[in-house]
Amino acid sequence: MVFKKSYQWIFYRFLEGIFLVFLGLPRLLPPDIFRRVSMPLLSFLISFLVPRRRIVKNLGAAFGEVYSEASKKGLAKGVQEHFVRNLVECFLQVAQPDHVRKTVTVQGIEHLDAALAKGNGVIALGAHIGNFVLVGARLGVEGYPFHTLFRIPSDPRIGTIICNYLPPRLHQRVIPSRPRRAAVRQILSALKRNEIVFILGDNLKKGKVQTLFFGQRVFSPRGPVSLALRSGAAVVPLYLIRNYQGGMELIIEPEICLTRNGRLSEDITQNTRHIVGYLENLIRRYPDQWNWLTVRMRSYQKEMVTSSNR
Repeated sequence: MVFKKSYQWIFYRFLEGIFLVFLGLPRLLPPDIFRRVSMPLLSFLISFLVPRRRIVKNLGAAFGEVYSEASKKGLAKGVQEHFVRNLVECFLQVAQPDHVRKTVTVQGIEHLDAALAKGNGVIALGAHIGNFVLVGARLGVEGYPFHTLFRIPSDPRIGTIICNYLPPRLHQRVIPSRPRRAAVRQILSALKRNEIVFILGDNLKKGKVQTLFFGQRVFSPRGPVSLALRSGAAVVPLYLIRNYQGGMELIIEPEICLTRNGRLSEDITQNTRHIVGYLENLIRRYPDQWNWLTVRMRSYQKEMVTSSNR
């Protein structure tokens, strides 16, 4: 226990130091030069912390024989490169609060406006895909009231950075996911004011609804669906990806219409499975932009359950 706490303290101080260094550089350097300087350094750091073989293993567990070994290695390289680019853009945004307005285009804003027009708030359904950190920044800079549900690290200094320093520069507010009851109260309050709450729906480590994700049985959190059914909020998928031309694009899709059969437990299960299926399809469209760095997939199951059984 003592060793674990010491390791965590050292790791958090390391992260804090990296953050402060890369926060200061874009204040001194033009964006193009900052990118050229920071990308090799961050690439080395990420490759050291998360070996490419781990990403290849995760891809193999998820896709099986869909991709050749060479293709999986190419995808893994792309995953690392996208992750580094996303970090660089986040540092630029923190240093230059208007950065996203100039670098991120928006597609489908009418879907968000239509959902807000209903007056019950919006649960913005996201995933660890693309530059999800800048989703709120891009909408917040346009004046949309935006909140992000976020798990705050236990380290108080890192927590202060996330809760107090970053939100104004990212044009959004943070709702800590713990304690859970307080988080639910804050979310429902924001939705009642017809505001936007961003929830990542691919946190599949803990949950109560059994679903299928890349053919593997996982227990998914029921939070997004449960909150939407309780509040009447619209569920609107959105994600910020890097397109094939190299530019960043925030894509807002039409509202997901939830089924309501009058039996809350069944409604939560059915809609949660539908959302997890949607997220899997999204990841399959952009396999090199999902966070395969930290997720740990189980070994690929040859006897996979088909999507029709969701």
